[in-house]
Amino acid sequence: MDIDTIKKIIQGFFQEGTVTIVGSGLSLAEGIPGMRDLAKELQTKIPTLLTDANDINIWNQINDDLIKGIGLEETLHNTKPSTYVEESIRKVTAKYIGDADNYIFMDMISNGRALRFSEYLRRFNIRNRDMIVITTNYDRLIEYACEINDIMVDTLFVGKYLASYKPDQSKYSCCVGMQQRKGKGATLQYAPKITLLKPHGCLSWHLINDIPYSIMNYPMENCLIITPGLNKYREGYSVPFDTHRGRANEEIDRAQQYIIIGYGFGDDHLETHLVRQLRSGKPALILTYELSSNAERLVGECNNITAISHTNNFDSKVTNAEGETILSGINLWDLHEMIKEVF
Repeated sequence: MDIDTIKKIIQGFFQEGTVTIVGSGLSLAEGIPGMRDLAKELQTKIPTLLTDANDINIWNQINDDLIKGIGLEETLHNTKPSTYVEESIRKVTAKYIGDADNYIFMDMISNGRALRFSEYLRRFNIRNRDMIVITTNYDRLIEYACEINDIMVDTLFVGKYLASYKPDQSKYSCCVGMQQRKGKGATLQYAPKITLLKPHGCLSWHLINDIPYSIMNYPMENCLIITPGLNKYREGYSVPFDTHRGRANEEIDRAQQYIIIGYGFGDDHLETHLVRQLRSGKPALILTYELSSNAERLVGECNNITAISHTNNFDSKVTNAEGETILSGINLWDLHEMIKEVF
């Protein structure tokens, strides 16, 4: 494929009916720690939090795998953490990612930093209907990118300082008026908005007296997030994770096509529905630094997927079921470079 053909393919995804799925690769590009750095942080901090002999023994088994170079997700599948070790992992994870999240937020406010996802959103017409974004990330970069573009965000919570979890009412918080239609009564008018679904939780989510809230400035160590490991599947079926996961899968099934950014196809909460839809023929554009083995296998099986990934600092690789094309002198996998080049 030549560059003009590839640009036309990309442009065809920027329209209504496209669901965007965002993985850790996008946050990593903005400076949020990835799994490798998180593993190092856990190796430093977790031993200082443990006193029980059983907890120490469990952590030593986990740490042995990490020292061998086994990934964090696989490591926490190999050895199931105790309740206290798991809680310690969650707190250290939230604090570590939260510090990076806060730094980026302040950089936006103080220095006018532009996020890649802000540029991305400006290429969609979100006036006629809301746009669906699904992310497995805990951070709030997507929320920041929306609001800097004057786009409202529906996370299924209602309120500002102590937002209540009201998934059946939240969409009405984006209502800005009513329009009288001749012979048809009045219809509600909504501001441009993103419905943002976060099946693994968020740094802003907290459980207060057994009730979930979204609170921006509450200590993040106590936030509701699902960390890697076996227990994430159990926790994924509790409020508010279950509603976000269910709604995400409904939107995946309903979508006409997908843009998949920095996502490695390694999460069973979404995979069953997403892979089924891709194998049924729905088109997808994958933008990622590196294609995971799961993603490579899927691209090879489906004629409807175009994947763009990193080759080196100057070139990009475009992959589909027919083979590979190398684009010289362009980092088309990066949102910033892609938007500058294509639009």
